Amino acid sequence: MSISGKPQWVTRKYMGDDNCSWAVIDKRYLPKGHRGVVFEWLPQGAVAYNGLNRASARYYLSLVQNKQDGGIR
Repeated sequence: MSISGKPQWVTRKYMGDDNCSWAVIDKRYLPKGHRGVVFEWLPQGAVAYNGLNRASARYYLSLVQNKQDGGIR
């Protein structure tokens, strides 16, 4: 699988459906129109952070997006 372009980071449930299953995932590795819990293994570069609760997932999403943009918003 060849992924080109800039990463598009999103928060999704990853490998579980409990409170601490949130992750920051590169959207380009998900099937188009994917909704719900991600139960398939993704390549190492596709998951930035995992094992998060919902609030911390949003925080880490903003960190990854700020790092990608090269500055603090």
